[in-house]
Amino acid sequence: MAQKNYIKDLYENQEKSLNEIAKITGLNYRTVRKYAHKDDWNDEHLPNIQAESYPILGDFIPIIDQWLEDDTKIPRKQRHTIWRIYCRLRDEEKFLGSYSSVKRYVRKKKFAMSSQTDGYLPLAHPHGSGQVDFGEHIYNDASSKVRTGYALTLSFPNSNKGYTQDFPAQNQECLLEGMKQIFEHMGGVPPVIRFDNMSTAVVKVLDHGERVLTDGFTRFMLHYRFKAEFCNPAAGNEKGNVENKVGYSRRNAFVPVPTITSFDTFNEQLFDWCEQDAQRLHYKHQIEIQELWEADREALLPLPEHPFSVFRYESLAVNKYGFVTIDTNKYGLSPALSREIVQAKIYYDCIEFYHDHTLVGSYKRSYETHQEYYDWKQYVGVLCRKPGGVSHTRFFNQMPPLWQQHLHQAQGQARKSALQLLDEIVQDGNATFCDEVLELAHENGRTDADSVRQCYYMIAKKEHRPEPLTLDITTPDLHYTPNLSAYDGLIGGDLHG
Repeated sequence: MAQKNYIKDLYENQEKSLNEIAKITGLNYRTVRKYAHKDDWNDEHLPNIQAESYPILGDFIPIIDQWLEDDTKIPRKQRHTIWRIYCRLRDEEKFLGSYSSVKRYVRKKKFAMSSQTDGYLPLAHPHGSGQVDFGEHIYNDASSKVRTGYALTLSFPNSNKGYTQDFPAQNQECLLEGMKQIFEHMGGVPPVIRFDNMSTAVVKVLDHGERVLTDGFTRFMLHYRFKAEFCNPAAGNEKGNVENKVGYSRRNAFVPVPTITSFDTFNEQLFDWCEQDAQRLHYKHQIEIQELWEADREALLPLPEHPFSVFRYESLAVNKYGFVTIDTNKYGLSPALSREIVQAKIYYDCIEFYHDHTLVGSYKRSYETHQEYYDWKQYVGVLCRKPGGVSHTRFFNQMPPLWQQHLHQAQGQARKSALQLLDEIVQDGNATFCDEVLELAHENGRTDADSVRQCYYMIAKKEHRPEPLTLDITTPDLHYTPNLSAYDGLIGGDLHG
């Protein structure tokens, strides 16, 4: 636009000729003449896409429109090009018109479609659009302790259907994992989802409604190809449907207070509850929610070819005791990694630790605070060098009960040999056999290191003896009568005859 303004200024105010302007700007003479002589600078009207404007193509326009609408639900790399539309019309629909007429219509239609999609009002709800929010509730854990849970709800304003998944926190891993589980359960992705300005998605709210989004949320959004819309600050009414759905779910699916021993199992039950709840009548239309939901479901985007793996990386320094800290909780790794840097792969429910691309430990993710978690198997190798301190370690009570007793009774070299065998069992990945090995040794009245080792080999490294080979072969009958007279000559039989 600045170039056009410059041409007009040279022509009107500086009274340059068209040739002079062409030399100054380096533009073609006809281009200069077009803008120098132009008087009407109004915006062009929307392109004409009415069927009657295309005498030959008109009957085929509904087909093209359907293809273009379907394209909005699939990745751009697999959408129709204009040439592909023309080829399909020619080969499948027996279209006899020109490529140029198809090109002219498709370009105008795409322009009209983009103008319509860009023009949604903030509170409009196209079919398939959803709203997301967390709701807080209490539950009882396996030990009957009262804890706080967070139910993630995705609702659809048009049909009033909603899906809820429950988590022990409302961090980014829980948000994205919950949305992923709901997408996979529905078999599709809402094209537009409205959020509040949750810190797990929004880093900063800028002027004019712009947002700086978190890296994890941005990658998730691009992977599933939905458009994220955000409410104005302190404007919860802009996603009132999900606000109501959160309260409805809490009053119905979480009363009485549930006991949750496994979030995976409980979330499967929540999906069942959501589907059953959709059988009730819509509060306004007096039609079953499930029936209204079909229009929303048809508008969903298809799932991507590859599911999104929800986790985040952190690089952590291992302290001198072999611990790393995540969210105030300490997780124990091998003391051999002391002062090394490890990479933590943090999921919503577990944490994996890697060093030089090798898995060196994994734990269930804790949502407690200031707790220590360690695995006794990580420390057996160190105890082989310091056998005297075995019963004084914090993880001694984690060891198999029979081995606690065995190590407590053994002294000196016997304890060291027992620890070396225990380390061998752990390194072989046979820790589940630990007590079974000692039980077999006790049954035979032997507890010395060599006998216990032999018991381990008998259990974990059983000798493979193949079954005898059986051949189903019929031996042929041999009708053979030997002549033994030849032997008489050899042993002097003729002399004694």
